[in-house]
Amino acid sequence: MYPRIDEFLGELHRRQISTFLVTNGQHPKAINSIRPITQLYVSVDAPTQESLIAIDRPLFNDAWQRLKDSLLALKSKGQRTVARLTVVKGWNSDEVEGYAKLIALGHVSLVEIKGVTFCGKSDASNLNMSNTPWHHEVVALARILGSELGKLRDEDETLPEYDLACEHKHSCSVLLARVDQFCSVDPGTGDRTWR
Repeated sequence: MYPRIDEFLGELHRRQISTFLVTNGQHPKAINSIRPITQLYVSVDAPTQESLIAIDRPLFNDAWQRLKDSLLALKSKGQRTVARLTVVKGWNSDEVEGYAKLIALGHVSLVEIKGVTFCGKSDASNLNMSNTPWHHEVVALARILGSELGKLRDEDETLPEYDLACEHKHSCSVLLARVDQFCSVDPGTGDRTWR
């Protein structure tokens, strides 16, 4: 929403500062127009239009289309891009096929999947500790998501192959990465080494 974001990013680059920009996917024109940065994120908070409205309570009536357009914009950026999923148990942890379809729009470099962190009671939210997934639940969701992305790739071979690159239990997070960008595959054994 900040109208001078591109200018600001330029100033950071001039000072040799890495730039990681996390967006909510509601400003696809800005995503299209900003200069290349170190890492560009789009938060994918829900797998369906209905759940996006319930979870994000967006400002725009066309929030779902804006999210899809933002993900499509990532595909042509020519830089490291990330789809970021925050898993809220009981809210957005099912319908993994919908997440896969959204991620497939952007051909993103990385898919960061993390469990929501409950920070206490708030009038703005009715979340509680039961909405915080365990690490093993996030890992299981990531594996299912990888499988769903694989099914989509079977139908469209232009879709990149993703695999589980790493996980961090304390952060309750898992990273899927594009094999073509971050992995060396031994032609003899098929063993993968992440870069």
